[in-house]
Amino acid sequence: MAAVTAPLTGDDLRIAGAAGIAVFENRLILDAQPPIDDDTLRAVAARCTGTLPPGLVTLWRTTFGGRIDYRPGDQLSFTELFYPDSDGYQDLWGWIDHEAETSGTDRLRFLPFGGFEYLDRLYVDTAPGPEHGAVVYWQQGLPPGWELIEDDRAGAFAAGVPELFRRLALEDDPWGDEGAGTGSELRDAVDELAEEEPDVAAKLRDLVRATVLDWRAALTGGTVAADPRLRRLAIDRVAAAGDTATLERLAAAGCDLAEPVRSDLTAIDIALLGGHLDTVERLLGRDVPVVNTLRAGAHAAGPDLARRLIDRGAVVTADAVDRALDDGDPEVIRMLAGHLPTTDGLRDAATRIRMLAAQARQAAERSGDDRDRRRAEVLTELADRAG
Repeated sequence: MAAVTAPLTGDDLRIAGAAGIAVFENRLILDAQPPIDDDTLRAVAARCTGTLPPGLVTLWRTTFGGRIDYRPGDQLSFTELFYPDSDGYQDLWGWIDHEAETSGTDRLRFLPFGGFEYLDRLYVDTAPGPEHGAVVYWQQGLPPGWELIEDDRAGAFAAGVPELFRRLALEDDPWGDEGAGTGSELRDAVDELAEEEPDVAAKLRDLVRATVLDWRAALTGGTVAADPRLRRLAIDRVAAAGDTATLERLAAAGCDLAEPVRSDLTAIDIALLGGHLDTVERLLGRDVPVVNTLRAGAHAAGPDLARRLIDRGAVVTADAVDRALDDGDPEVIRMLAGHLPTTDGLRDAATRIRMLAAQARQAAERSGDDRDRRRAEVLTELADRAG
């Protein structure tokens, strides 16, 4: 992370606030709402089993709602600070009522204060005791095909709201060549302010850039293995790029290439997902676990590789077969389908499989390609099994 060159003054914060930018724990909050008033604070507190944690109150005294454009880590998404009458899936009162209905009580121990759409939510613990103020999360599982997150998850996330904000970071410099994802809204807001207030914008730009996770510098400096977030980001990026040489450098630096780094995917899963077969072979030479590799990348595996992965313990599930349907070798589809104990999981995909079989037959008729013919035969057999 880069160093911040100059502190923000009171005037700087006032100018930023007029542009809809609040600063809390050196993180920018966009579309910042006015601070909470005392009546609303008491009304929210009345819905809790205990007192509102000081960290949350301090945040709300800075801005009572807004948008977040950083990543909190651990694959959790956090884009919104809830507030009354927001235009999200629910406003603050809506989420409080939702939790009250779910828990069967009007007074909540865990108060929702932010999240991402309806999928991820963050809460503070309001109950008296040692966990008072702690931030916990809930994350909805995703359908098969969204990597491996299929079950709802919940757990502790940070000791308090200030620590949560200190964990917010960016994986790329928004002003750099790769800055088109998370952080782009921060960049645009700062650049817009720079047209009228360049000095304040420069300070805010420094704050944003100070949160960028520079795994390359950590690798060069020999510290990457000691920082879980930098380590996982490095393994993820390098495996996705098929950069075998840098993977070897990460291993030499003490990184475990079998560690789950993205939605429970490991380096070999990510490499196969991207079709980087040389990297897959190098990782196989390291005897890394391959349990979920076909679930992630069956579409990129040929018959020999698929067979070796199965022999090494790769699980074959309906979603692995579904992956293979996407331009996968027909023999791989046949092999994986043959390893399924039941095709129950493919019933919902039967219509799609029949459509793909028809497309393959039409392609074979036009081209005379034997591979298209075999693909049509395999898909027709699979559709008949799936019902």
